[in-house]
Amino acid sequence: MENGWWSDEINVALGSNIYHAERTNPMKKIAIIGGGHAGCEAALAAARVGASVTLFVLSMDSIANLPCNPCIGGSAKGHLVREVDALGGEMGRAIDATFIQSRMLNTAKGPAVYSLRAQADKKRYMEYMKQTLEGHPNIYLREAEITEIIAHEGKVKAVKTDSDTVHDCDAVVVCTGTYLNARCLYGETITHTGPGGLKNARGLSDSIKKLGFPLQRFKTGTPARIHRRSIDFSNMAVQDGDKKLVPFSFETDPISAMREQVPCHLTYTTEKTHELIRASIHRSAMYSGLIEATGTRYCPSIEDKIARFADKTRHPVFIEPEGLSTQEMYVQGMSSALPEDVQLAVYRSVPGLENCEIMRVAYAIEYDCIDSTQLTLNLEAKHIRGLFFAGQINGSSGYEEAAAQGLVAGLAATGHPLSLGRADAYIGVLIDDLVTKGTREPYRMMTSRAEYRLLLRQDNADLRLTQKGYDVGLIPRSRYDTFLEKRAIIEEEISRLKNTTITPEDANPILIQKNSSPIKSGAKIADLLKRPEINYADFGTVGTGSHHFQAALEQVEIQIKYEGYINIQLEQAEAFRRMEEKIIPDDIDYNEISGLRLEARQKLSALRPANFGQASRVTGVSPADLSVLVVFVQAHSRTRSIV
Repeated sequence: MENGWWSDEINVALGSNIYHAERTNPMKKIAIIGGGHAGCEAALAAARVGASVTLFVLSMDSIANLPCNPCIGGSAKGHLVREVDALGGEMGRAIDATFIQSRMLNTAKGPAVYSLRAQADKKRYMEYMKQTLEGHPNIYLREAEITEIIAHEGKVKAVKTDSDTVHDCDAVVVCTGTYLNARCLYGETITHTGPGGLKNARGLSDSIKKLGFPLQRFKTGTPARIHRRSIDFSNMAVQDGDKKLVPFSFETDPISAMREQVPCHLTYTTEKTHELIRASIHRSAMYSGLIEATGTRYCPSIEDKIARFADKTRHPVFIEPEGLSTQEMYVQGMSSALPEDVQLAVYRSVPGLENCEIMRVAYAIEYDCIDSTQLTLNLEAKHIRGLFFAGQINGSSGYEEAAAQGLVAGLAATGHPLSLGRADAYIGVLIDDLVTKGTREPYRMMTSRAEYRLLLRQDNADLRLTQKGYDVGLIPRSRYDTFLEKRAIIEEEISRLKNTTITPEDANPILIQKNSSPIKSGAKIADLLKRPEINYADFGTVGTGSHHFQAALEQVEIQIKYEGYINIQLEQAEAFRRMEEKIIPDDIDYNEISGLRLEARQKLSALRPANFGQASRVTGVSPADLSVLVVFVQAHSRTRSIV
């Protein structure tokens, strides 16, 4: 019998005939199921705070796989990656080490919606993350399919593999991604595999259902990969990377990380493209009835685009390299479940792709996921202690959303919960949305979901979250000291600018040059900096220094320019936090509260919110219901204190 995490205690409790050697290691033992982006971050977070982690993967060759778009970040998703990094996660460092193109998006708008996006070298990214996992002394990688999660008396006890090997553990984090009972479809072709033809996970769905989790079926998809040599780039617009690199990780030096970047290209569908799709849409697996799962609203297939946006005469198509060691090119914007022959005709109707050679066909993929409202804000099951879920198993979509959840679940599984509210981080918004509102379609993070997005900018993620990462043990002392130094520079420089008066003689030449109204008497530099046309470099302390120093000066400018708006959101966030601090006792029986409407009773009983802030966001709970609940809880608390 292969040595696992055994204990005679579990053997007796389960009545198992399998022999279990006694534990020899007193460290808390965590089982992570799945080696995607959620699983990688969960494993690293748990291991870095001292747990013993076994990461179970279906294939060692699919760890940190990028089965769809070979990129990290993007609108709102870039915020998540920088937050993961600020907390001590790995995704930011991984993409900084393996990117082949990097761009800051939305720069024509305000800094609240700036979003970093980088094309990854798919193979190198996967190798980087696998080597990082392999190199940690507390992480044990194991290629095996988990078919059962074993719980006893409401507490996780062990996991079982398809070879009936039992591994006992203190906690389990389920990070199955799109592999759970997955099948891939295009045209009339159905293959019972995970993404890219990889092995799927067939046995675990039944175990999860037996543990009390009704499953729902979601769908996503991916476009074809085509050979570089078959593309005519002369008919496409070139999209180069940024000349000034902004890394994802706050630790990465942008100058030393800069490298020659690979261009992407932009083309568009044509009327012929749309005609071909309309003529054959009945043959698509999504329209023929083969697919019954719910697809993602914000990343539709090319068939959906043509059907839903019939007035559009063209749609953008981005041609993106999959890496430096392959000729495969990703056709962003043309995911499809059409038959292979139709796919080829459709792709060849796009300018520049007239002679394209398909290397991998596009397909849709269906998979099982849970109702995430059955989880707490730490992503733990409400009715089974020690059982956590992270990533697409919770109904989310995207690598970045998965990584963020993985870090939170991995920490919580070790007994180091990380408290992140909607006013603290996009991660807090993401998790609160999933566990409070749930989702009936693949959830995607967007800046519009965050009420306090001026506070939750991607540029200040370290200022918001590094202290929290240090407190839970993910940020090493050396990085924490650098963070404290940066924060001190910001505070001192803002104070200097607010307290330094500049004379008209010194200021006006600069103001006139910048087409800004001259001043007649002395003014504080900070007040001048609030003018849109004036930059920090015009009056600030400009010079050379470390990238941490330069980043600090950028923060100075942003904080001064947007001070008024920031202060308004800070007041709003403080009122929000007060609601979040008002705890609702676990033993409240909502059916006893006579003033609550029936719908509110049912929704609150099912969700059991942790605090009044969460209760206020439950669909079906009105402000009047919330007022009744406040009065009841106050009376309940007084009664308990008397007793």
